[in-house]
Amino acid sequence: MIADQLFNRDWMKTMTSAASAVYGAVSYNDKKNFSLVDVMGLTGHAFRLNIDPKEVNVAGPTSFPGGYILRRNLCNLGYTSNMGEASVPVSPNDLEQTIALIQRTVDKGYPAIAFDLFIPEFGLIYGYDDETQMFNAKDVSKDGMKSYAEIGRPKIGVLFLVTIEDSLPHSKYEMLRMALDMIVDHSRGREWTYNFKDRYAQGLKGYDAWIQVMEERNADEFGNAYNTAVAADAREFAFQFLQELTVKWDGTNVVERTVRARAAEAADHFVAVAEALDKMRQMFPFPEGGRPKDPEQADKAIELLSAARDAETKGIEVLEKLLSFMKAYHSDIWIKPTPK
Repeated sequence: MIADQLFNRDWMKTMTSAASAVYGAVSYNDKKNFSLVDVMGLTGHAFRLNIDPKEVNVAGPTSFPGGYILRRNLCNLGYTSNMGEASVPVSPNDLEQTIALIQRTVDKGYPAIAFDLFIPEFGLIYGYDDETQMFNAKDVSKDGMKSYAEIGRPKIGVLFLVTIEDSLPHSKYEMLRMALDMIVDHSRGREWTYNFKDRYAQGLKGYDAWIQVMEERNADEFGNAYNTAVAADAREFAFQFLQELTVKWDGTNVVERTVRARAAEAADHFVAVAEALDKMRQMFPFPEGGRPKDPEQADKAIELLSAARDAETKGIEVLEKLLSFMKAYHSDIWIKPTPK
């Protein structure tokens, strides 16, 4: 059973490199008590799904407006942030400003979040040496050196960077409310997607797009396996995040009691999502890929994706109710007249 697997799994690793980079960026400062489970949940990455509707290509999990999403992620965790972005070819002035932004955040004790440092995934720049003109950088593939000049020659079409500026005293109520808002927006297809809107299906619609690709027997072996691995890993974190809410929110007031109840209810649905996607992961192991074009395998995948979609739909409905409650409670606090 999936519950036994989750009890024994390593919660310090994730296939979602964006969340892993955010976690790395906030792990060495005043909020270092955040766990990776906290970060996956509060940033909404545990609940994300971004599917290419043609072949479920490998780029799906990292194809989103990174600056907008990551800055909103950091806001959820209680940080203000900066963004550096320059089109290729990068001008000397843009490169100089980017280098200065990296040095500024590193000097303050925060790594910079970047993309495509060594491979097309999110990673961190955590140190620099002006004398040698080199940065210390790492992503999921390696921990190494990157020259200032190399930073200015990205292989993708943009030089991308997000840095932390200041820490804010967010309460756990504010963080959860903002996280739920982000989770629900993504799941319901209301998230701002910039130029990715027509290229990818997000949230619950992602399952429908994935099912259609399977029906057409058109899934890319490598891409399908990678998307499966990322989605299965993420939903395990979603379940764990919800489970931990039922323990950590242990107060006696109405908000804490409601969070516990709704989180437990949603967790029951997301464990079913995790179980269906885990079976998919076993069928299409990454990086080997499996046989998603095989009719029997594709039909089984359609059954599992349908089960995951239906369970996730129910789980999101529960989280919508919790979000509505928290918004109403928050508004009531602010509009309630002060007794004379």
